[in-house]
Amino acid sequence: MNMISTVIGLFALALGLLGIIPLLGWLNWLVLFLVFFGMVFGLSDKEKTTGITINFLVMVFALVRLYLHGGIV
Repeated sequence: MNMISTVIGLFALALGLLGIIPLLGWLNWLVLFLVFFGMVFGLSDKEKTTGITINFLVMVFALVRLYLHGGIV
């Protein structure tokens, strides 16, 4: 399950980087939903935390991006 969490996190990272482009900032909301599901999958494996770490960093990136550009008021 950690592998699934890591793949979801990397896919969310790619969408988050695409969301930097103007007029595609709405992708950051999609990234937050993907990261949530990635973290749920990552919680099932207590020994490996790679998926949780990637998802957490992507979540922080998306939240900062939304905050700085007015997506969260």
